[in-house]
Amino acid sequence: MLANLALSENGFLFDTQTGFTYTLNLTGAFLLRALIDGTPPSQLVQRLTDAFDVSEALAQNDVTLFTQRLEALGILEKAEPGA
Repeated sequence: MLANLALSENGFLFDTQTGFTYTLNLTGAFLLRALIDGTPPSQLVQRLTDAFDVSEALAQNDVTLFTQRLEALGILEKAEPGA
């Protein structure tokens, strides 16, 4: 699913399979770029806290909300429980 995405430097996202477009904020673009580049979802919180001056709790909340939204849109496959 991630292979069908084109993400610009300014956060414009185009899904080449569906034709849908999205605009991401800085955090969303950072997280999606990390996923596209092969970062496992389990490492996103660490990547976010390394790159931005945010607490682990805030980063965890942002990552959870963002990945849930991507799953709801069909962009990211739902993680298996316990994975």
